[in-house]
Amino acid sequence: MVGRTPATYPEGVSETHSETYAIEGMTCRACEIRIQRALVTVPGIESATANAGTGLVQVSTSRDVPRAAIEAAVAQAGEDYRLGSPRPRPWLTRDPLVWRDLAVAVVGVGLLAVLLQVSGLTTLADRVGTTATSGSLLVVVLLGLAAGFSTCMALVGGLVLGFSARAAAADGATGRGTWARWRPHVSFNTGRVIGFSVLGALTGLLGSAVTLSGVGLAIAMLAVAVVMTLLAVQLSGASPRLSAGLLPTLPDVLSSRLQRVAESREAQADGSGSSGRPRGTGPVRASLTAASVGAATYLLPCGFTQAVQVYALSTGSAAQGAAIMGAFALGTTPGLLAIGGLGASLRGVWAARFARFAAVAVFAFALVNVGGALTVLVPGWGSGGGPAAPATEVSANVRLADGVQYLATTQVADGYEPEHAVVYAGTPVVWELTSEALTCASWIRAPELGITEAVLTPGEVTELTFTPTEPGTLTYTCGMGMYTGTIEVIARPA
Repeated sequence: MVGRTPATYPEGVSETHSETYAIEGMTCRACEIRIQRALVTVPGIESATANAGTGLVQVSTSRDVPRAAIEAAVAQAGEDYRLGSPRPRPWLTRDPLVWRDLAVAVVGVGLLAVLLQVSGLTTLADRVGTTATSGSLLVVVLLGLAAGFSTCMALVGGLVLGFSARAAAADGATGRGTWARWRPHVSFNTGRVIGFSVLGALTGLLGSAVTLSGVGLAIAMLAVAVVMTLLAVQLSGASPRLSAGLLPTLPDVLSSRLQRVAESREAQADGSGSSGRPRGTGPVRASLTAASVGAATYLLPCGFTQAVQVYALSTGSAAQGAAIMGAFALGTTPGLLAIGGLGASLRGVWAARFARFAAVAVFAFALVNVGGALTVLVPGWGSGGGPAAPATEVSANVRLADGVQYLATTQVADGYEPEHAVVYAGTPVVWELTSEALTCASWIRAPELGITEAVLTPGEVTELTFTPTEPGTLTYTCGMGMYTGTIEVIARPA
């Protein structure tokens, strides 16, 4: 306990006094609400204000409250909470189990990445896009299935994994039932399907105004990466001070509202109805919030999503746009539900270990998104710059005819073939892009070539024109910066 020793108040005196206690295990806004809700049920406690950042709770009392009553209330809030010492939280945890779990997670995530790369499974999902030329809704569902286990997993899945692990760790303290722990994930994916359908209809009517591109896309990817990093810090438990202090908190007015929702949920769970609100109000509101977040992922810059949005846009029909985007979201459900449900299925010590593994995985996803964003923002980032030896003539995929260079490139599921080409400076280029798959790679950005963006249609050849003026290496990427290619410009022999 920090502060003055609890006073013994004379009989009949109702003066309010303030006491401050240190709470161990309080790491998030939900923890604050649970502890506050538990403490105000203790006779003599008028109010309680918890702060996860400092690890302290300030209690206002109108009479003497035994410390044992405080300890019992804190324990009732959750098995992970207890009164602690008043010393400041350390920057780095001294718990060897945390560091052991994180080390195992780093090795595990690294081995998993190598295994996926060596086995070819990283491109297997993308290659589902090679069947997209049929244009049927079944194919769109398959595209969604591929996205749910590939590029969407790096963006949307990274967020789902982080929030799922955080919820699993929090649920371990409250002992919620199986359906209560699965409800937000089901609501998230249901809202995603419905939201994609509604916004898909708008896409068919309003055009590309609902999608991001260029610098806006890259900034959105960086913003998502920041959120993922904050989640990873909190989930890891490596820095008790940073895990609570760096994460944003809700304004007091919203926090109070959230507390009322939590109280209603608790009343629904125990059947007491003591909150005075209609039964089920809390879970309903929580489900609606999760569904709204799921719908909002329509605006996240996933390459697969953007490609299918353009496909929906090309139909010019609200009905077809809704069907296409709804089918795509439905296809992503198995992957996203699986990763969210994994956290919902774990309890106790396994939930904590899952949180640390998730911290490493989420941070890896954040790095992937940062790399993609930098590729979009910084031309040449991650491209390798092409062959080390300077070229002396155009590459084999370039033909000269009537003073024009015809550059042939094939867009495949996982990039561009060939990735490097050589053309002459000062001679117009007709870039013939043949698309074989509807994936992130079918959405091309080449600002150095004067091409803001272009979306390729599977089974068709798209012609883009530009004239390189000076020798150098020009870079183009997919919309998310995951796939790159280079065009080397050389001086024409005399």
